[in-house]
Amino acid sequence: MHERFVRRLETEFVGEGKNYRAISSDFSRYGLFIRTNHAFVPGTELDIAIHLPDGTLCRLKGLVRRAIKTPIVSLKNGMGIELTSRDTNYVKFLKEFDPTETEEPCSFTAHAPSQADARKPDHCASPEFVIIACKECGVRNKVRSERLSHGPRCGKCGCPLSP
Repeated sequence: MHERFVRRLETEFVGEGKNYRAISSDFSRYGLFIRTNHAFVPGTELDIAIHLPDGTLCRLKGLVRRAIKTPIVSLKNGMGIELTSRDTNYVKFLKEFDPTETEEPCSFTAHAPSQADARKPDHCASPEFVIIACKECGVRNKVRSERLSHGPRCGKCGCPLSP
């Protein structure tokens, strides 16, 4: 499991040939969350540029793994991104929060979810997920197994989920 680090940083991303500006948060070795009202469908490839606190820019590539669009203000609209490549500036940024971060900049081969785990090296393995249907609205939610004890909520209506 890779810990997430909460920072809000100005971000630019390109998806389907269009440029957007947003705020990124919840950074980790293999992913991040982009807060935006311009969420793309899962599987969309993005080119991402993040403005780091020291004034440098890091360039990443990623795949949209989940998208949240809701009129509920308390929920974060945006996209969960699985990184497919990262640069040295991103590695240095992560080291500020996790001194054990020793990975070099790299590219991760992205494949369809059913093939991803079999083709990635062990250090790039995706976390296990469970699907939980919301008892209020019936929407199926994908939740990381290690997050079940954190009281997950439905991505659509915000109600607590129980396995």
